[in-house]
Amino acid sequence: MFERILASWTDLVIHNHKLTLLLLAVLTGMLGTFAVIKFKINSDTSKLIVQDTDWRKVHDEFIDQFPQYDKTTFIVISGSAPHKVKLVAEDLARDLKTEDEFKSVFSPASSEYYDKNIFLYMQPRDLEKTIQKLANAQPFLSAIAADNSIRSVLMLLISAMESEENIGAGLSQVSEALRLARDKALDPDFTPISWRDQLFSPDGDQIFYQLIFIQGRQNFGLDLPNSVIVDSITKAVEDNNHPFKADVQIRLTGQVALEHGEIVNAMESAKLSGSIAVIILLFVLIWGIRSPQLIAAIYLSMFIGLIWTAAFAMSTVGQYNTISIIFLVMFIGLGVDFAVHLSLKYQELANKELRDTALTHASRSLGPALFLCGLTSAIGFLSFVPTPYRGLAEMGIISAGGMLIAVFVTLTFIPAFFSMTKKPNKNKSLFLANFLTRLHQQRSKEIAYVTIVIIIIAGLGAGKAEFDYSTLSLKNPSSEAMSTLKELQDKGLVTDYTLFYIADSAAEAERKKKELLNLSVVEQALVPEDYLPKNQSENLEILEEASFLLSSIFLSETKQKPFKDSEYLELIENLGSVAENRLTKTSPSSTERIFIKDIVDVAQSLANANDDARIEFSKNIIPPLKSEINWLENALSAEGVTLEDLPLTQLRRLVSEENKVIVSATPSIDVVPVESLRHFTESVLSIADKFTGRPVLDLGIGDIVVKSFWTAIFLACSGIFLILLFTLKSITDSVLVFIPLLITAFVTLAVSWIIDLPLNMANVVVIPLIFGLGVANGIHIVKRFHQTNSAEELINSSTPKAVFLSNLTTLASFGALCFSSHLGIYSIGVLLTTGIVALMVFTIVCLPALLFTFSSRSSPTRIETS
Repeated sequence: MFERILASWTDLVIHNHKLTLLLLAVLTGMLGTFAVIKFKINSDTSKLIVQDTDWRKVHDEFIDQFPQYDKTTFIVISGSAPHKVKLVAEDLARDLKTEDEFKSVFSPASSEYYDKNIFLYMQPRDLEKTIQKLANAQPFLSAIAADNSIRSVLMLLISAMESEENIGAGLSQVSEALRLARDKALDPDFTPISWRDQLFSPDGDQIFYQLIFIQGRQNFGLDLPNSVIVDSITKAVEDNNHPFKADVQIRLTGQVALEHGEIVNAMESAKLSGSIAVIILLFVLIWGIRSPQLIAAIYLSMFIGLIWTAAFAMSTVGQYNTISIIFLVMFIGLGVDFAVHLSLKYQELANKELRDTALTHASRSLGPALFLCGLTSAIGFLSFVPTPYRGLAEMGIISAGGMLIAVFVTLTFIPAFFSMTKKPNKNKSLFLANFLTRLHQQRSKEIAYVTIVIIIIAGLGAGKAEFDYSTLSLKNPSSEAMSTLKELQDKGLVTDYTLFYIADSAAEAERKKKELLNLSVVEQALVPEDYLPKNQSENLEILEEASFLLSSIFLSETKQKPFKDSEYLELIENLGSVAENRLTKTSPSSTERIFIKDIVDVAQSLANANDDARIEFSKNIIPPLKSEINWLENALSAEGVTLEDLPLTQLRRLVSEENKVIVSATPSIDVVPVESLRHFTESVLSIADKFTGRPVLDLGIGDIVVKSFWTAIFLACSGIFLILLFTLKSITDSVLVFIPLLITAFVTLAVSWIIDLPLNMANVVVIPLIFGLGVANGIHIVKRFHQTNSAEELINSSTPKAVFLSNLTTLASFGALCFSSHLGIYSIGVLLTTGIVALMVFTIVCLPALLFTFSSRSSPTRIETS
């Protein structure tokens, strides 16, 4: 009955081909407009999986108490000069606080608390080194403090040059600063001096960091809600004009930046992969078919189906997500499969029958198989719909609709199109036809038994495949957000694997801390008190001694005597003279020689400069250094601090408004391997089941995905097998169709293990798809197997060639995904490409051999040489 309906439909299309094509064109234009207008992508990746679980509730409770940790962006300012880094961070934070797009901006660098108590947070050994540097610079700083002009500094330098004693280390360490002050005086565009960095120059090549934590106002009604936040931050960074900005590096990372980068990456990857797929598809069709008529028909049907599918997606699901968006690329290869089969069948019959008769015959004989293939493919895609994996469920609905749309477009557009064209050239057999014919005639049983052996071997390899639970595995590791996050983790500044617990009191927090530290998997357990200086008592003693030692800097009486330009010039010239004299008439050490040369260079250039330049030189030294002296006096007078002394914004990140207290635990082991991550997480959860953090979320989400994976495979295999039984009416044939699919699934999993590309939240769709898509090849082979009388007739029919070409067209779209920089899309492309290649080989080589050997309907004539 279905065949008669197809024949009637084809006759209707053929006899009204112009009207059919016109209606298709109008409808495609309308649907395309609808798809563009309604296009929407859901960028809230937290909604990809339904998380109605206890661990999710614990996390939500944590965010309710400490909302500062939800949906954050980090601005990371780094550089080799710590004070420059701090000043840029302070200035940028001030700019950001004026923006309406941000709910909160937290910058530790902007806190007076840390400015005053910075010495308390240092290790005693490092603090003593710092005090020694101050002691060395004491004469220089005292000269600054004693005079509002440059006079005392110049007189100090002259005295040092005239003295027979060695030049002190303190003066040597400021020589570069004096040179920079001169350069800035002569060139206003020159970068100003960071005197604190000059006085406390760090030992070795160190990089210093300051972080600004930002929470923006997200609007998930927009296609890219995070782009408003990211763009606002980027603009603020670009507009910032702090003079030290060029000396630091400013980057973005954090949850919002990572999610935004993933969405943008996914969309860009879809565009790139789609373009590549269209080009590769064209070359495949030209190479495989070599008929302009057939290629045009196949290409046009693909574009019509793609537009209809996009409209179907917006009318049903209403949005794309970072996973479902790739189906638009996959459709480029999948959508042409049906058109390839029908076009090649028509080409085969057109050389024997009249055009209209050949079209009707082709649709009638191949239509049921096409519909069945579309149905089984749809089942493969729909297998994730009953699972909590909403992201793949949405993709399944869109893809299933796309497969059925492709069948309808093929059975409508192809007959209408060919009704307007002349007959195509004669179909050429598969280029390996003779070899495959001899192979199946002479070695069918051997191939069948080797196939069984391959199943066993591939199954062993498949058993070693692993699942990557990390949600970060889908993100581009070379992106700024990911590379910066990794750098912060490597430096121990930020870790994505910290677990958090909310204690009702400080006493409970301390108890949990002790329990955590008893676990071998815990490196560090912190409570709010641990954010106070660890060596307060010892450091306070050092600071007390330092205050006495350096008192001359702060107790000096400032001279107010006017400093005339003539006196200034005279002192400069005198300094240059005595410095040059010391350089030529003594034998200074190498360090002193460098210092003296710098002084000669500075004195000579200032002596030859105008009065304005000399005044500017003084301004570059005296006011900023007096400011640093004031800060130094304040920092040296630091007193012991308690939690109540912390800035409120910092305190609220440790103790909530309801006095709930955070306890954090970081791992002592490498938790990248899934087993180690699970061991760390379960060990911590054994103390209390209300710990939360990325390890708990990743494992919880991963377990949901794995369960969804097995559920999808079961549903796909069960549904497809039932349809095969109903259609083929043979248990043997149905099982034989499944064997190449099983081998392909095993080989794909084994390859994922061999190339170290584990399953992840995106590519778990691959295995159910192999069953859904691959069964179509088996159906075509079985159907043609029962319509032919020999291996030669089967192999030389259009079916093996159509199977081969349809797999190549599928490879065009799946292979194009391999060019994606989005790791999820890339991994789907690699594994699907592997699967399709394996499927093509096992379907064309192994399935006919299995049919000739085991099918209950096979007859001796089928394996004889014709």
